[in-house]
Formats: sequence, structure tokens, C-alpha cells
Amino acid sequence: MPVKKSRPIIQATNLTFARNGEEIIHHFSFEIQAGDYVGVIGPNGGGKTTLLRLLLGLLEPTQGNIQILGGSPTDRRIRKKFGYVAQRGGNIDAQFPATVEEVVRSGRTAHLGLFGRMQAKDESAITRAIDMMNIAPLLSRSIGKLSGGERQKVLLTRALVGEPEILFLDEPVDGLDPASRDEFYALLRKLNKNGLTIISVSHDVHTVSQEARSAICLKHQLVCHGSKACLIGEEELKDLFHKDRKELLHHHH
Repeated sequence: MPVKKSRPIIQATNLTFARNGEEIIHHFSFEIQAGDYVGVIGPNGGGKTTLLRLLLGLLEPTQGNIQILGGSPTDRRIRKKFGYVAQRGGNIDAQFPATVEEVVRSGRTAHLGLFGRMQAKDESAITRAIDMMNIAPLLSRSIGKLSGGERQKVLLTRALVGEPEILFLDEPVDGLDPASRDEFYALLRKLNKNGLTIISVSHDVHTVSQEARSAICLKHQLVCHGSKACLIGEEELKDLFHKDRKELLHHHH
């Protein structure tokens, strides 16, 4: 009997998005398999953030279609299976009064039952995520008083509390010091090894080439999709970023 091919976890077909008559993303298609670790790269203004917002169901395509986990990303039942970590922690105010424990527990809200009460399975999911990320010592601290690395670690924990099937990241290490950045990427490698599908938007071509298993490279159109080997062609990089490879591979903010 022929082997049945698994359905992609994400499938985008003829995807186009325009704003005010200007096409930000133009007519491209791609597939992502369960358990993949995909880096989304491209120049500033090339459509990376727009693509992420389309995949998260925050925008709807002008043309084309996105299927995630067999449904539309605008479907709340599908979106409950997403985890998301914003760039620089969504710029949390230092005076924000919530504790780390409160922030982490809020990641379970979408899964609560009719009366919004935590059940044993919710508490178990929270405990597992806290233990996995090793943040128990931070639980009583104010989220606004943490370092950038600690904050991103907490927000990753919050995303994992929802037991996502897909983790979306928007420049997750932007602004972090090198040690915090390395720790964060080590956590992502561990999660991916355990089967979590990861899609990470990044300006850092060098890190994507080291960390991600495959890449989506776009400059309004799909330039490249596939193994990370497609990232390192000299002429392609120069055309995309207007810099040579040496500049790119050592470019960190």
C-alpha cells in the first residue's frame, strides 16, 4: 500500500495582502510540516510582520488562503492552539503591577471552562511549563522589574501554559544581551526537539542559518522557502538586504 503523506500543519496558497492599494505580500504559496522550526527572514518592510499577523489570524488575506491545523487561523478554536511571544515582551511598562505568576497563569485563560475556573488539568499545564522553563524563583516578582532575558523567558512560559501546537515568535531576542539570547535559543531547541512547531520572525540571518531547520525568505514575494542552505547565496543576500554576506553574518542589534 502507498504511504499516506501527512497533511502540512500550515498551508498558504496564492497568498496576497494589500493595504491602501499597495501589495505588501504578493501571491506566494508555502507549506510547513508539523515539528518544523522555520525562520522567517527578509529586509525591513519586506512583509515579515504582515505574514506573521496573517498566520496568527489578526489579518485576513486580500487574496489566497491559509489553512492551519486543518482550519482557518481566524477560527478561535484553531487560535487556541497557538502560542505567541511578542518582540521585547510587548514593551511591558516597568510599573505594570502584575507578578510573574499572574502573567504566566493568564496564558491559560483561553482554555478555561464555562465558569472560568481553573481545573486540575489547567494547574498541571501551568506547573509543567514553570518547571520546564525553570522560572519558579521568579514567580513572586513583578514582571516590570525583570531583565529583558528574564521577561522573555516568562512570556515564553506563558505561551507554553496554553499547550500550543505551534509557537509563533516575533524577533524574540531583540534587545537581549548575548548570554540571554543564547539561553533563549537553547530553550527553543529543546522545545522543538520535543515536537513543538516553531515559526520565528528574525532579522538575524546568521542565527536563523544556525538555529532553524528551514526558512521562509520574503521581500514582498516568496524569495526562498526550504532548507537553511538557501539563506547563504551571496548574490541573493545582497539583493535582499543590500549588504554583503560578511556584514549580515556579523550584524546584531
